[in-house]
Amino acid sequence: MKNIESYAARTNGTVMLNANECYKNISGEIVKELQEAIAELEFNRYPDESSRELIQAYANVKKLDAGYLIAGNGSDEMLGLMIGYFLGKGKKLLTLSPDFSMYDYYASMHESEVVKFPCEQDGSFSIADFIEFGREHHVDMVLFSNPNNPTGHFVSNAQLCKIAEAFPRIPVIIDEAYGEFAKESMLAYLDTYHNLYVTRTLSKAYGFAGARLGFLISCPSNIAKLKPVLVPYNISSLTQRAGVIVLRHAAEYELLVEEIQLERDMLYHKLKQLKNVTFYPSQANYLYGRSSYKQELLKAMEKEGIVIRNYEGKDSFRITVGSPAENAIVLSVLQEFDRKAVAV
Repeated sequence: MKNIESYAARTNGTVMLNANECYKNISGEIVKELQEAIAELEFNRYPDESSRELIQAYANVKKLDAGYLIAGNGSDEMLGLMIGYFLGKGKKLLTLSPDFSMYDYYASMHESEVVKFPCEQDGSFSIADFIEFGREHHVDMVLFSNPNNPTGHFVSNAQLCKIAEAFPRIPVIIDEAYGEFAKESMLAYLDTYHNLYVTRTLSKAYGFAGARLGFLISCPSNIAKLKPVLVPYNISSLTQRAGVIVLRHAAEYELLVEEIQLERDMLYHKLKQLKNVTFYPSQANYLYGRSSYKQELLKAMEKEGIVIRNYEGKDSFRITVGSPAENAIVLSVLQEFDRKAVAV
């Protein structure tokens, strides 16, 4: 395996805003339903290998047929499945820079080359140039997150369709880990482009990161080809049952997503006024920023017990949108930091 940047987001603090987790834990009602479900589970039996009930529950929420889905141990497993199935030694994966580091991890495991197209500082990029770049490098897969992790930049469906059309013979995978927070999704185009795959997760919008549940979504013919190579019993009986229960409460999570979107937009509106820190528009549940005084900013955050995502060796960082109370603290720290930086 090549040397790649390790993924390590979890550290300790009073206000944890570094891993893009949902600030709110599952409700007492869901906990009660989980407790009742545990009493009925046969732990001496292997789980349903097809995750039938779980897949149907998610399909119902997304208004899809169950034949469009595979369930995984987080969307990470689904990304690893796709890279392992389509790539290998000498094959090339086209992604963005910056983007989610796990793409490098899985590609490296399979001795595949990762070709990265550089984005602007706000995460934007030319679709035409991206397509030309991919063609010049003769890539075997296109994969990137949308909204982008870490920048929060969002590529419209119309632009993504151009990419799917430009690479009709290779898989185009859109990682929609933060898709619930965005204004559009490529789920509506699965029948239009048979090279299109979308990954989703319950870790972010559903606040279910501890359970590790994700989905790969594509047209039924693609899903049928991938099912035989999926690891048997990849999701435990307990996790499957928990996922079904959480998905019953999907309407409640839609309200939570709306709240987070409002908080995000409020924060950005106020933070873009700062003089010594630059923030960028986001369609995710976090804000991406840059500052030439980043180390001082990190110390100011640490002093208040706030943990944010720091990108070593760069002037950038990322802050998860938390609860209204947490966001108020972050806003206060940033505004005070900016005032002191201006004074100096």
